[in-house]
Amino acid sequence: MNSDMESYIETSDSGLYENVRECILLFENGTQKIICSDEMKGSLTVNVLKHLSAETSFVEAVLKHYKSARTLDELAKKCGYNCTKTFTRHFKNYFNSTPKQWVLEIRKNELISYLKNTKYPLKHISEDLGFSNVSHLSDFCLKKTGMRPDEIRSRK
Repeated sequence: MNSDMESYIETSDSGLYENVRECILLFENGTQKIICSDEMKGSLTVNVLKHLSAETSFVEAVLKHYKSARTLDELAKKCGYNCTKTFTRHFKNYFNSTPKQWVLEIRKNELISYLKNTKYPLKHISEDLGFSNVSHLSDFCLKKTGMRPDEIRSRK
């Protein structure tokens, strides 16, 4: 990796990169997977998370279950924790955020990606992201981005 790329990655706070042309995943066993936006006939958004190998099982469990869990208690249980306080303490250590803040940030990023990269109706986006209706999606969007969904779409 060249030094320009290393400095770009290190200076990114969110770990979310939009409009990526190509992403190369290099695996420990020497194999690689190249993902190109041209193959998908659209844009590519990559969310990069860094964690230590000792954290892998916790991080993988969170990533596997966060979308299907409706509550913090449910997420904790799906990740193997009976106590949400213990789960939250581990979560903060691994993700540098509370579970609620992290999920809200993920939902915000997903919403922005949908609005910028698709022409899906707001009702469809609202259902995909788990909002109870379009009004809640719109309120969330305004609160988290300072813009309405139509404003984000028009700024492509």
